Amino acid sequence: MSKKKKHTSSQDKQDTLTKHCTYYRNKTGIGGVAIEKDSNISINIKADRENFALDHDEVQVSCRKDGAGNYNGSIINITKHNTTHLIGTIKPHGDKNLLQISNPKFGNYLVFIKDNAGSFEKDELFNTVITAYPSDDMPYFMVQILNSIGKLGEEKAFIAQTIIEANLPTEFSKLALEQASKFKDTVLSKDLKSRTDLRNTPFVTIDGEDAKDFDDAVYCEYADEIYTLYVAIADVAHYVTHESPLDIDAYQRGTSVYFPRQVIPMLPESLSNGLCSLNPHVDRLVMCCKMRVDLEGNIVSYEVFNGVINSAARLTYKQVQSWIDDISKTPQELISNISNLYQVFKTLLKSRAVRGAIDFETEEPYFAFGEDGTVTGIIPRTRLDAHKLIEECMLAANVSIADFMLKHNHQCLFRIHEKPSQEKFNNLKSYLNSLAIPFEVQYEQLTPNDYSLLLTNIHDHEQFPAIQQTVLRSMQLAVYSPNNIGHFGLSYGKYLHFTSPIRRYPDLLTHRALKNILQGKIYAYADPIESMGEQTSSTERRAEDLERKVDSFYKCQYAKTHIGKTFKGTVTSIVNFGLFIYIPDLMLDGLLHVTELGDDYFIFDEKKQVLVGKKTGKQFHNGQELLIEIANVDMTKLFIDFCIADE
Repeated sequence: MSKKKKHTSSQDKQDTLTKHCTYYRNKTGIGGVAIEKDSNISINIKADRENFALDHDEVQVSCRKDGAGNYNGSIINITKHNTTHLIGTIKPHGDKNLLQISNPKFGNYLVFIKDNAGSFEKDELFNTVITAYPSDDMPYFMVQILNSIGKLGEEKAFIAQTIIEANLPTEFSKLALEQASKFKDTVLSKDLKSRTDLRNTPFVTIDGEDAKDFDDAVYCEYADEIYTLYVAIADVAHYVTHESPLDIDAYQRGTSVYFPRQVIPMLPESLSNGLCSLNPHVDRLVMCCKMRVDLEGNIVSYEVFNGVINSAARLTYKQVQSWIDDISKTPQELISNISNLYQVFKTLLKSRAVRGAIDFETEEPYFAFGEDGTVTGIIPRTRLDAHKLIEECMLAANVSIADFMLKHNHQCLFRIHEKPSQEKFNNLKSYLNSLAIPFEVQYEQLTPNDYSLLLTNIHDHEQFPAIQQTVLRSMQLAVYSPNNIGHFGLSYGKYLHFTSPIRRYPDLLTHRALKNILQGKIYAYADPIESMGEQTSSTERRAEDLERKVDSFYKCQYAKTHIGKTFKGTVTSIVNFGLFIYIPDLMLDGLLHVTELGDDYFIFDEKKQVLVGKKTGKQFHNGQELLIEIANVDMTKLFIDFCIADE
């Protein structure tokens, strides 16, 4: 883009810095923040200094630090456009047609449709590709229509829009499908060479009722006060080989994405649900971690090897939980394994408690759908001991493999989780202080056990859900990195992902590295391992964001059926413009705007996390129970608005 030159003094040149950043637009599409890649410096960008940059574009920023230490700047160049498709409705504009973008983050830029749009309906959404980006001479976008994806507010259209805007691939390449089609449906005899034969060991898989891909199978024995725990993981790396078409597609996706009524898998279904899935009563290739666990939950030794299994049963969490509750109901051929698995789980819990791993009590929503595809109910998905049993088995395998990698001095992607930042830690302490909850811990001495003890001590506090959410928000995000700094939340000095190679790319990389170590070789990663960590962390965030958005769509769809109805809600967080409130009966949350709180001017006390009426002194605080009414639902912005209900 051509730029008009302007005079700058020598002092300006000294103070002005040029940074390479990723740009994140505000939710309103007016201005945003540029984050420098190397240092994570945050630079404020006003709307008139965006230079037509869109959300997630890679940009060069000219910036200066103000007296308060904040960076403010202007985007001087877009080095990479990360938005190639735009979605919106069509609006006639003279002899041309405009595309009205439905994503609020896009802002108010003009978008012209290149050719005649043809016939279209009101609220019909179109997927378009950008054919020309703005410049000083042409201050608007030009797009070409690709196809109609449905109407505003429709489930199909919303999910399609969400996927397209996230640049998530949904179709596998022709070469990847050709590679997948060449595999037989069964394990070949030649593939059994140099493998430990565990086909007579009664492994079981334990998953959700709606699961179709089974990454892991487990088996446990007990003798001489030692549990021998086998965790067998699908040997995906045997089929998805280094830099093959399947590998390239899997790396671009990074992870499978799970929506309530749809899955976008990392691998084609012939592999994810077939040859690589540990289905019952068929031979399957695995990588196995065999661990010896003492009565205190310590892993005293482990082995890693290639194997073959034949799963004895495909079990569900509910099924296993019913057997845990009454072991006599367990089928005779499984009773030893299930009993030993439950006992080793309890010993692993001891070890978890000793090291002080943090365990948040969160409720995951389960959506019930009617025949027409609309949400008829939202139910909390209960976390049973059977869930925790599998989680602890997988944690034990992951930490053992991390130790194996370190002992062999082999590069890998660790799953790292840094301790909370000083700023977030201080904010948490201030919040707890406002509630008169003691937390006499210094940042320098902070350990996971401090957070674990805090949650235990306040478990019966009337504001526990809000406090737990605040503690959770104080935590950093876990990422993939070759630099092992440990996992704060799990309180591990070393940790990685090994147990889900069907649906997570870092696990697949771990398997490849393991295979090379077992052969006395070193695995040569396709790209610098640092960039592979960034890519897989990015695709994980993309998947989480997509899953959150689709969940929000279904929640709003359900909330629409309750407009005008009254419910008891709990204040979960407070901001200067209102209260965020959660309705336990519906598992829905929304906003009670400050203008709905009565005839008063309310002031937000950030330190105490309260809204205080200037005239009346009336206060609203976290954990407070209010009688509220669902007033409005915005399906475009995915927002639920509340108002105070009449008593």
